[in-house]
Amino acid sequence: MIHLSPNEKRYMPGLDGLRTLAVFAVILYHLNVGWAPGGLLGVSIFFVLSGYLITDLLTAEWRRSGTLDLKQFWIRRCRRLLPAMIVMLAAVTAWVTLARPSTMPVLKGDAISSLFYVNNWYLIYHQVSYFEKFGPVSPLGHLWSLSVEEQFYVLWPLLMLIGLKLAPRRGKMFLFMLSAAAVSALAMLVIYDPGTDPSRVYYGTDTRAFSLLIGAALSIIWPSRKLSPRIDRSSRRLLDGIGILSLAAILVMIWSTNEYDAFLYPGGLVLLSLAAAAAVAVLAHPASRIGRWIGCKPLRWLGVRSYGIYIWHYPVIILSTTNGAGDVSVLKAVFQVAASIALAALSYTLIEEPIRKGLLGKGWRKLRSGKLGVDQIPLKGWITGATLLLLVIISFTGIARTPAVASTVQALGPAASGADGSSPVSQEVSAAGDGTGNADAGASGQQTAKGGDHHGADPAETTAGSPAETQTPPAAQGQQAADDAASGTTGQAEDPPPAGGKATSSANPVGVAGTPPAKADEPGGSSGKASGQGAGAAGTNAPPPVKRNLAVSAIGDSILLDAAPYLQQYLPGIVVDAEIGRQMSEAPDIVERLRAEGKLGDYVVIELGTNGAFSSKQLSRLLDSLKDVRQVVLVNTRVPRNWENTVNTALRKAADAHDNTTLLDWYEASSGQSFFTPDGVHLKADGAKLLASLITNAVGTK
Repeated sequence: MIHLSPNEKRYMPGLDGLRTLAVFAVILYHLNVGWAPGGLLGVSIFFVLSGYLITDLLTAEWRRSGTLDLKQFWIRRCRRLLPAMIVMLAAVTAWVTLARPSTMPVLKGDAISSLFYVNNWYLIYHQVSYFEKFGPVSPLGHLWSLSVEEQFYVLWPLLMLIGLKLAPRRGKMFLFMLSAAAVSALAMLVIYDPGTDPSRVYYGTDTRAFSLLIGAALSIIWPSRKLSPRIDRSSRRLLDGIGILSLAAILVMIWSTNEYDAFLYPGGLVLLSLAAAAAVAVLAHPASRIGRWIGCKPLRWLGVRSYGIYIWHYPVIILSTTNGAGDVSVLKAVFQVAASIALAALSYTLIEEPIRKGLLGKGWRKLRSGKLGVDQIPLKGWITGATLLLLVIISFTGIARTPAVASTVQALGPAASGADGSSPVSQEVSAAGDGTGNADAGASGQQTAKGGDHHGADPAETTAGSPAETQTPPAAQGQQAADDAASGTTGQAEDPPPAGGKATSSANPVGVAGTPPAKADEPGGSSGKASGQGAGAAGTNAPPPVKRNLAVSAIGDSILLDAAPYLQQYLPGIVVDAEIGRQMSEAPDIVERLRAEGKLGDYVVIELGTNGAFSSKQLSRLLDSLKDVRQVVLVNTRVPRNWENTVNTALRKAADAHDNTTLLDWYEASSGQSFFTPDGVHLKADGAKLLASLITNAVGTK
């Protein structure tokens, strides 16, 4: 059996190895590595570790002294966490001030809220998505998790002190912690809305506390100080078996899940936290062979510096990426990881360890006693101090002259929300939107979810021959200005379409996607469900024949909005209901409204998915509601973001499952083409024209 013995606090190298696994999972996620879409789960591993170790320290102190010194606990936490983060904030803010001033508006709010460890609630309040980011992204978008942990460090010792006085028995404490964890998990289940952006439940302290509390509960029944290295062979095998299975479960989830997985929020994160707790229990045990393997010297070295690696990796990735999420290469990724480790190592050696060992306190006492002379400060100290002072001065200068906003679109002012700063509504095609929060916001830094006031008008339908037919939708005007501001270029207007949709700018907000493969009964065809023609330069020069007398309705986001003028030319009488920032979850209501108004045609085009993923159930319900129409054309997407493959896979499967549905493979059609503005998402005029041609070709094939 596994014995418990009254050992003092000891070092557990296996837990540092687990830290290494967690931090590299997060790095792989932020590098958009395709085989680790669930790398964001590394944060939950950190939460479980923190809950276990902090509670283990607190209970050990209680056993030793019969009380908890809260002041000293908080001082130790500040000394451990604040110096490295302040240095990183100063360095990043100084760099952005000098080299990336367009990012300063979103950086300021993140920096200040992170400094006070309320960044997660700041992001929730401003409805900033963690997952849907376009344009200049804040390099501090990862610090929300440190805010969750620090809030735990502030509140948990108080609750522990009360609990230990009222119910000192381990059994009652354990049940209390599990009950609190269950409440937190239930809150996530209740608040989470499948098919919508999950950022609220992802950021919230209330909805993420269960991971910390599961770790805390483990420390009550598995205190590190009582684990003995002397166990029998069968117990060791059991221990190692549990360790292997729990680590395997974690790796499988990192490999197989993603941020939009419907399994993740109703219970998947709870299962991940339980697997992490099992791994912690094994790796913390001195008799575990798995603990020795995972705690080998290289992994241990990285794990000790994992805090620094975590806080540095995201700024390094963001500030060294110049062309959005599409700017990826193995060589660059290796450089980014190496730079993050190097900066973390410097931070650990020059900042974290000296301060943790009392450098500031010793220096202050010497200064007060007059024993600290200039000649006693080593050259390394002068260089470090002077560098930090310079960074602080530059960063404060940048912050002081920049207003804080939650998105870059807000910072761009009227240009981002219409030429005159008013709600950008076209008489012909609605540019109504949602604030920012998605691909349609174009150059927005961080995106807010629905509820913003920048594109607040109701969507309007487009019909051929309206008086405003030659106008450029204000969404395109605003997008042009936003893209120009973000990229430092001025878009040149293209010639208007011959039959009058709108004058299209080279930076118009049109989404990404590709040509559908040919039908299976055609040469080279691969799927009877797919429609469209191969992409190429010729495709943009040869408009399709005009199709008259077809009742067509099209529902989409700004990608469809930009193609609308060409659709009016190729499909006279088409009804287009397009809105900036639209999500698939809104489509059923739009279908019912169009049906009630008598505007739902026999042919329905759905172009959604640019702004985030959706559940298969949502899409199936939508298509089931369209069983009475002759044909539904689903347009897939090309968006260099994590949800691209999720969206396109769901659309392909749905098209295969519904007889009246055709998949237009815009992802393939746009492959390798120069249709896109610098964000890699929105289209120039030739891309919009090709998309309209492909939709026209696809309509009426059933």
